[in-house]
Amino acid sequence: MKLWNYIPIAAIMLFFSCSKGALTIEPENRTIPGDYYNSFQEIQQAVIGGYVDLRRALLANYAWTMYGEVRAGDLQAVVSFQDMVAGQHLTGDNRYLAQVTDWGYFYDVIKDANDLLEIVARADDEALNPYRRNLFKGEALALKSIAYFYLARIWGSVPSAEKNNFGKSLTNEEAVTQSALFAAEAKSLLPWLLLNDDGIESVALTAVRFNKTAITMLLAQEQLWLGKGQEAYDLLTGTFTADTADSLSGFGVSNGIDRRIEIPQSPLSGSVLRMPLERLDAIYPQGDARRTSMFNISAGTNVATLIIKDASLLELLPKREINLLLAEAAWKAGFLEEAKTYLITAAIGATEDYSALSEDAFGEALLQERQRILVGTGQRFFDLIRFDKVSSYIPEFTQADVDKGAAWWPLSAGSMKSNGLGQNSFWSNP
Repeated sequence: MKLWNYIPIAAIMLFFSCSKGALTIEPENRTIPGDYYNSFQEIQQAVIGGYVDLRRALLANYAWTMYGEVRAGDLQAVVSFQDMVAGQHLTGDNRYLAQVTDWGYFYDVIKDANDLLEIVARADDEALNPYRRNLFKGEALALKSIAYFYLARIWGSVPSAEKNNFGKSLTNEEAVTQSALFAAEAKSLLPWLLLNDDGIESVALTAVRFNKTAITMLLAQEQLWLGKGQEAYDLLTGTFTADTADSLSGFGVSNGIDRRIEIPQSPLSGSVLRMPLERLDAIYPQGDARRTSMFNISAGTNVATLIIKDASLLELLPKREINLLLAEAAWKAGFLEEAKTYLITAAIGATEDYSALSEDAFGEALLQERQRILVGTGQRFFDLIRFDKVSSYIPEFTQADVDKGAAWWPLSAGSMKSNGLGQNSFWSNP
């Protein structure tokens, strides 16, 4: 079942996103009667609204790949501001680039989630049985977690939209720590597989809604970002066991029609997203089996396109990342031999022999395999930040530039309006 087919039209209209700009706390066009949410179906509309805004945050003007592979120089997007992003000219005069520089949709997700938590807390047992109450609360917390995590990885320091510290400027570490707290609570509530309206486990529904696999992976990412390798190792090895192997599911956002014109209907189209052959050769050497299993290379052209098994879904937390996360966590926790085993398992098709990797060489090999395996998920530039490799892979930046904030995206004018925020030192004088 595609999520877009599952979303009631009323939900799409009801949660039509507000004008993007400053920190979005009370969207003007989202007036909802106080007694509207009296049934499971009505409350579920509120849940879907959060996913709609997350989808918009990542798909608007191909934002997810602009933040990830386009900025890192791996993929190209055939749009007017592609060269500006790839060349790190993020304050250029282009209306679509300016939209990607804005964080409004991410704060819409957080607003949706906070509203949903209040709705769930008010709902009686007739509207929500224990399964649905836990599921919806877990989804709200997961949506908040992923929204703050994206904000922190894209812009560095960001304001909080929580009641207890509303408007406070959170450092990058504080923002990710807050994200991890939400994710940890969500993990205790979310099921491995979601039930459809008939009470039957649905693999298709699970793939487009937060589930226990996805929230565990997200929490592990956040812990690794914070340098908590042992915590990530304990989380992953304690959750992904032989007993849970048959219950695993990835997570992504559903692709489909959106009334907002900046949201592409077919974001994974090979006519838009592509990789130059020169770049493909540099990432996947001759003999790497993934050259042909992951890419279409047309004769007589100098570009390759990703092979998309399901164009209706943009993967954000795919199952194939689990072994990569286990490899990183084991390495950070001091278990190098175990880490190499996980990396070898993840890197099926590679030409390299990872069994003899030294402690010093492991990080570079892991970063390379994350680049290869997770292409198209928008994580590449975030990985360069986390591994402190931005200046090593982005020729436009020196380490001094990175120290001044070059790795973060500049703030749009709207994002800095009426909240006392200012541009970081690099982008204020680029």
